[in-house]
Amino acid sequence: MSQHWGIRALTATTVLSLVATLAACDNEPKVETNNSTSTSTAANGPDGKTGTPVGQLAPDGVDLSKFTGQQVQWSKDTCTSDVKELRSFSLRDLAAINARTECAKVKAPKDYSDPGKGEIDVMVTRTAPSKTPAEQRVLMTNPGGPGAPSGAFSVITAALSPLGTSHTVIGVDPRGVGGGTRVTCKSYGVRGLNDYRDLSDSDISNLQRAAKKTVDDCVSANGDLLPYITTANTARDHELVRQLIKTDKVDYYGVSAGTWLGAYYSTLFPNRVGRFVLDSNTEFTGSFQDSFGTQPMSFQRRFADQLLPWLARQNSTYDLGTTKDDVGKTYEDIRKAAGEGKLGQFEPIILDNIVAHTLYSDRGFESSGALLALLKRAMNGDSQALATAEGAAGGGGSRQELDDSRNQNTVFMAIRCNDTSWNKDPNSYVKTVKENGPKYPLVGYYDVANECAYWPYKAQDMKVDTSKAPQMLLVQTEDDPATAYEGGLKAHKASTNTRFLSVDDQGNHGAVLGGGNLCVEQQAYGFLQTGKLMDKDAVCPGVALPKDGQVHSVGFTPEGDKLAMPVDPTPQWKKALLAVLGAILDELMTPKNTTPRD
Repeated sequence: MSQHWGIRALTATTVLSLVATLAACDNEPKVETNNSTSTSTAANGPDGKTGTPVGQLAPDGVDLSKFTGQQVQWSKDTCTSDVKELRSFSLRDLAAINARTECAKVKAPKDYSDPGKGEIDVMVTRTAPSKTPAEQRVLMTNPGGPGAPSGAFSVITAALSPLGTSHTVIGVDPRGVGGGTRVTCKSYGVRGLNDYRDLSDSDISNLQRAAKKTVDDCVSANGDLLPYITTANTARDHELVRQLIKTDKVDYYGVSAGTWLGAYYSTLFPNRVGRFVLDSNTEFTGSFQDSFGTQPMSFQRRFADQLLPWLARQNSTYDLGTTKDDVGKTYEDIRKAAGEGKLGQFEPIILDNIVAHTLYSDRGFESSGALLALLKRAMNGDSQALATAEGAAGGGGSRQELDDSRNQNTVFMAIRCNDTSWNKDPNSYVKTVKENGPKYPLVGYYDVANECAYWPYKAQDMKVDTSKAPQMLLVQTEDDPATAYEGGLKAHKASTNTRFLSVDDQGNHGAVLGGGNLCVEQQAYGFLQTGKLMDKDAVCPGVALPKDGQVHSVGFTPEGDKLAMPVDPTPQWKKALLAVLGAILDELMTPKNTTPRD
């Protein structure tokens, strides 16, 4: 689950560039942070409380045959550019996977309870299994967001996991984003703000006005689509696709906000649930305000408990300090220099944002170390180090990347504001920021202006109840920055049909795919391929951070049966391939809802 901080994140290319640059010897104007919106009321789309029987696509009496009877036209040419670009990698096995990938646009009603209101297109990406399996199974995937496209993620899932041999792997883009009907709005901010730790009352008022303008203009331009951009409708789109591809049940792998989607689908269509693995869980039995509200704490925990000590252990490489406290002081010194204008484009808000985004994956630690090492040199007068850092971070991206970012930002806003109720008092977020900021300074100051406070549509507040579905597996790392361990555990305890797999002393967001933890993979992929699920909640040991020779203990010891780490049988060529694909995966999993403000 992403956060919305207003600056673009480092891409995989930037990460690799920074690491390679340091071994050999990100930029955007001002931002606002999050969101805001007004309290008028407009008709909302279907919400799970409209009388639709559980397990049915639409309320009784509604004719959806136009949609359920359509013929799906699969083609490689229909795929989105990010899926097509994966074909350009001359990597062993990846070309063959792309040869098995094709895409289609599916028609779906904007409003499943009233199809006369119009229709939208939804992009579907399909990768056939490499072998003809004994049992034909379909795996649907979602990378989170909420609102991130699923196409490239589904192909990478087939490439990085054994599921590409046992399943037809499918990505259904959430409605409004990706290769289907897109809803894209401008977002506004306040120029001249470079440090959210030091906002005046006037700054806060300006940010609130900018957030309200973002919502008002978006509603004015796209009010015919916005009410229907919901997780419940995206779950219905998945069910429509299931019917069109004529499979009785679907398996599912969802990460982050993809766990929210998986929980919604299993609530609405429990009889169509096969084997579900939900990875890095939101508190899907609560509200989005609850889930996002834990992020200042969980990002700070990952920063303080894992990144800073790791940088201290790697002092011979990065020269940032030999203790956690020393590295923390160096970070604050760099941040102070950024605020004084000594680090060019790297202002405090940009520095915090970049470092926060590198916390999503363990591989991102090397990016943070490389960047901070260069900025420390720049702080001490090394102009070449600053030029190198700015060059590696690059510019604002292509026109297509900018449009994609705005598109995902819009859908992110619509889903989280439509799905569950948020506090409609704009100043309540100011109060929360003043409480969180001093305790969790990395990102605790950011959500000072929240668009959901001004959102004009009534939230759905659909009750999530997965209990009628078969048993599911929830996986959670101990120090996950974006979806706090505590929230995933709450969702598990409120869902009687789930098993909970904790990952001790590990903090990457996305524990299964590309995480490199064979214990986790054994349980998750084993369940998806064979149906065998743990008898009880369990705990996998963590894996060492990059450059570390051992796992370092953090925080607490999760409860559950202690599992052993299997021996790694992976050949070296495969590890090299996985490392490259892992960097691509990091890019797909890193929030794109961080556009510059207009």
